[in-house]
Amino acid sequence: MKSTWRIIITTFFPLYLATVLFTDFSLAGFWTDIIFSIVLSILSIRCIIKAWGDKSVIVIVVNGSCLLTVMVVMMPLLLNPFSQDYLKLRSFYYQSVVGRLFNAYFKPVGSYSGGYGNFRVTETPKYFPLIEHQVYYNRTVDYNFNDDTFDSQPMDNYEVVRDYIRQEVINTQNGRK
Repeated sequence: MKSTWRIIITTFFPLYLATVLFTDFSLAGFWTDIIFSIVLSILSIRCIIKAWGDKSVIVIVVNGSCLLTVMVVMMPLLLNPFSQDYLKLRSFYYQSVVGRLFNAYFKPVGSYSGGYGNFRVTETPKYFPLIEHQVYYNRTVDYNFNDDTFDSQPMDNYEVVRDYIRQEVINTQNGRK
């Protein structure tokens, strides 16, 4: 039974990493990929330690390379002094527009970008909301989603996000722009 878990992790971890790194698909939410990669890395270390005694070279090589890949991708995020910007990320989860589910993420970047920040929209399948794929990205959005007022009037940022999705994602996919 324990050997079965090693096989599952050794097979699933590289497939998961390849999907996240080379496609627009990921787990729903921003932090879920980071947390899930760390959990898989811990399980991978455990598999390497168990396989070391069994002299299972393929398990050691596959899990070791996946662990190294996660470390190479994650270490710059942890060591970068500007990585605290990710803590300012504002998320708008599961916004329903025209019967489709979208997640939107706004990361303020300050005055050096030419706009208020980065804006990313992902679509989630309605019947499997655990994954998402990116459908829109704008690195210089001209609306501040962190501010709840505009000209001293209260604004509903969720409605602004839904309007943005209608205009930039749905109308563009339908050929109307």
